[in-house]
This record gives sequence, C-alpha cells and structure tokens, in this order.
Amino acid sequence: MTADSVPAGAAGWREQGLDGLLDELGLAGLPEREFPTDGWSGARFSMIERLASADLPPERFVLKRTSPSIDWIAAATGDADLREACLASDARRHAMVLGPTLPYLGAATDRDGAAVIVMPDLSTELLAWERPAHEAGEIDVDVVDRTLDRLAMLHAFPWPVVLDPPPFPWCPLPERLTLTARPTCLRHIERGIPAGVESAGKLLAGWDAFERVATTSARKLVRDLSEDPGPLVAALGRLPAVGLHGDLKLANVAIGPGPDQIRFIDWQMTIQAPIAVELGWFLVTNSAPLPEPPEALLGRYRTSLTWHLGRRSAGGARSEEASIVGDWDAQVDLAWVVGLLLRGWRKGLDTEAGATLGSGVSGADDLALWSDRAVDAARRRI
Repeated sequence: MTADSVPAGAAGWREQGLDGLLDELGLAGLPEREFPTDGWSGARFSMIERLASADLPPERFVLKRTSPSIDWIAAATGDADLREACLASDARRHAMVLGPTLPYLGAATDRDGAAVIVMPDLSTELLAWERPAHEAGEIDVDVVDRTLDRLAMLHAFPWPVVLDPPPFPWCPLPERLTLTARPTCLRHIERGIPAGVESAGKLLAGWDAFERVATTSARKLVRDLSEDPGPLVAALGRLPAVGLHGDLKLANVAIGPGPDQIRFIDWQMTIQAPIAVELGWFLVTNSAPLPEPPEALLGRYRTSLTWHLGRRSAGGARSEEASIVGDWDAQVDLAWVVGLLLRGWRKGLDTEAGATLGSGVSGADDLALWSDRAVDAARRRI
C-alpha cells in the first residue's frame, strides 16, 4: 500500500518506509545533512541535495521529522496521527484541490517510528518573520495582499470534504486557543519535552511582562480564558467553521519562484473553525513586520474572500458568504479576542522593549489597541 492509496485520515504515512519514499523521489542513497531552523516546536530538520544530472537539475530537499515525543505542539494538540504527515502522505490528491499551496512531496515513517515529511527546500522563498524593529517595515504591501488573497481562496474552497471521510485528525479548537497560555506552558514543562520546556520559558516571561503592562480588564480576560476557553469556544461555535491552515505566520509563506506562486508550509495545526481563528492569529503573530494596521488588512481580506466566493457560486457571493462567514462583525470581534489570548505575551515583551512595529505603531500603543478591542469584543460576544 502506498501513500497515494491510503486516505489521509488513516495516517497513510505509517504504511510507507522512508527508504521506499526516497527511492520513489530519486533521492535514495544520497547523504542527509543537518538543516538548522528557528522553529520552536522541536521537530528536527535535515537536507538532501541532488546534484545536476543529464535528466534532472540540481535540487535541495528538506526532511522534517516529528512525533509527539519530540514535538511539544504535537503533544499539546493531541496529534497522535500527525496531521501534517497525513496531508503530506496524500499530497498528490490534495494538490488537485489545494493547488500549489501545499508544498509536500510525501511522508513516511523512519526506523524510530517518527513521521518524516519531505518537501522541496523553500528557504530562499520563505518570508522573514520576527524582524528587528528597524527592519520590520520591509514586508511589501503587495506581498501581504497576495498572501491574504491566497488565504481567502483557501477559506472559500470547501477542501475539508476531501479530507473527510475518513475522519481527518483536525487540531482541536480548545487546545489551539490555549496553546501558548500560562496553564498550558506549565503543562509543557511537566511533559518534559526539551523544546517545550524551552518554549514555555520564553512564553512565561512574556506573560509576566503582559501582567506588568496590560490593563486590568485585559489581564482578567486573558487569565479567565486561559483557565477555561469554553466561553470563547461557545462564541466561535455560533459561526460557520471552514478549513483553516491554523498557523499562518509570514515565516510559513513561500513566495515564488513564479510571480503567482504562493505556498504555505507547516500545516501542523490544520483545523476546522471560524475564520476568526485564522485572522486573529495572522494579524497578531505578524504584528512586527505587517506594514499596515489590522483594520486595513481585514478589509482587503474580505474583498478577496467575496471575490473568490463569487467565482465559485452561481448564485453570487452573498449566499456563499453566509455559509463561510456568517456574521462578519462577530468574526472580527472574536479575532481580536483570539489574537490577544494567543499572543498577548509577545505584546508584553514588545511594550517593555519599546519596540516599534512595521506599521509605525509603538509596542505600547499596539498592546493598548489589542487589549481595548478584545475586551470590548468579549463583552459583546462572550
């Protein structure tokens, strides 16, 4: 049985050994070298380089090894089937639906039982992320717009029906919303996964800063939802759920080499949820390099979404928008709440560091904006 014949939800990557996959890709017998990354999860990366031949150009490939024993995000989100490997193991079928957005060439299991995801080396196409303040404005508005447009296209297309049935191991919503919360950080430390312990230390330092500089109402909102995300989950449950990438920071976006080619990597937290979850994370995690304030980006995202919905609907975009978006104002409100809950820690650090964001806003003003919007939204929606 090969990756092409095993449904994604059945964790088809377990059915193929790495040697067999590398042989299929013409990479058998080539040496692996360490491939350093700045990722936090604990997944391990290596690289294989194939030299030019009479039939093939030179190429580099990245191998990502992951399992719940080394990857704290997989452990924290109950990812026993390793959803990214499930997508990658059936990459050809999914590419027919998601097009070039998926970069994967396949997935298999290594001798230790870990999943190994194989993809082309996109390091030269990936956008920079978490830049120093003086470089933050280097992300071009056009690049952001192209990314938002591809994200809107992803949300507009009913691609989850291709993954289900059999049931795809979607990321659970409560665990996604509280992945970086203080109580979850303490569980990361208890699990003892080295990358999780290290990441928890950074996150907890940020939450300490947030407690020092955020308003009383913002601190209470984050503390309450960190302990019990149920009210936020219930509010999101009143909106339509669609397929989301789940972790769309700019570092996971590859632009090129073609002018219209955009690929997303790191589908580890792929989830079915309202677009508020994706938009809240995208806006908050990319605050440093985004060249414009959130409201402007939300407006252009909605324009793109309406256009893509109109393309796929004989009855026009309005009827489709009801099934994808529901109440747009509610989506925006909950995006503020999601963003502050997931990344208030970073805003605390930026405020204390006196950072200036790509939009020209100070870290302190950005924290005040997100705090005020999230608190007001929670009063209306939660």
